[in-house]
Amino acid sequence: MDVDRLAQVGVAYFAKLGTDAGLKVRELPDGLGVCVWRPIRGGGKIFVARDESVLFVGSAADFDTGLAAFRQGRRTPAEQFQRTPDSDSAGDTR
Repeated sequence: MDVDRLAQVGVAYFAKLGTDAGLKVRELPDGLGVCVWRPIRGGGKIFVARDESVLFVGSAADFDTGLAAFRQGRRTPAEQFQRTPDSDSAGDTR
């Protein structure tokens, strides 16, 4: 697994949201991919799979909740990462 490549995918999605500074990366268990997050309130997490599909979860969800959804196959469509005047973050999918 190329952790650096997957981390860059997550960083690129955060950049689309205008929040690409101060990011942290954590390798996921079982070689699932990586989690890229901003360690501040309102930062959110982006889980990146080996196939580069992603799941965004807001900061209200803890790591384990996001990981469980990611393991279940939930993903966020790329078009949800476009910033709009009304929204500063991508929505998670359920």
